[in-house]
Amino acid sequence: MNIKNIKGLKYPDEYFIKFFFKKGLHKIDKKKYLELGCSNGCNLMLPYQYNNSVLGVDMDQQSIFYANENFKILNQNTKFQFFNTDMRKFCKEQKNLYADVLILANSIYYIPEDDFINMLKNIIENKLIKENVPFFIRFREIDDFRNNKGVIIGKNSIIMKNEVTAEDGLFCKFYEKNEMINILSEQLNIRNFEMMDIRYDNIQNGIKVNNHDVVIWGEIN
Repeated sequence: MNIKNIKGLKYPDEYFIKFFFKKGLHKIDKKKYLELGCSNGCNLMLPYQYNNSVLGVDMDQQSIFYANENFKILNQNTKFQFFNTDMRKFCKEQKNLYADVLILANSIYYIPEDDFINMLKNIIENKLIKENVPFFIRFREIDDFRNNKGVIIGKNSIIMKNEVTAEDGLFCKFYEKNEMINILSEQLNIRNFEMMDIRYDNIQNGIKVNNHDVVIWGEIN
């Protein structure tokens, strides 16, 4: 496939790539991957091309359109399915998906903490994943440059206004690492996990900004 034909984001998250290979997932096929907040399916393209089926959920209509177009280009027999809906609604209404891998790559900071916790509860109660499944999550730490730039509406929770990242007006929740571990331990029984701090400079609209993300991967449920 010519990369120029891909609509939207061209590559998977670099830490999702590390997760996929370091966890040995490239050696296992015919599994079902579920990503909540999948954008144009750029992450799911990796396991899909290793003969796995994929399910993606995103509320942005254009992103889901791009995902379907991109996966048609791959021209494989393996199943793919994308849902244009809010991931919270999806997890509340879907039942018995029994996915083998769960991915929350770049999405959970756009919903309030209570919604995030309820979504995790629904994932377990509605059997959207199997037991002992690999798990990947990426979130924003509290000293990310966006924090406190906007209208503060709760603890480390803002309506963003930074005039830099094209996120003005969007909700964002920032988490401390230990806070996230406590949530994942209580709701998903996370174990055998690795945690990586990702501090990096980025250029946004000609301005250098300081980002701070955290990646956690392990086993859950």
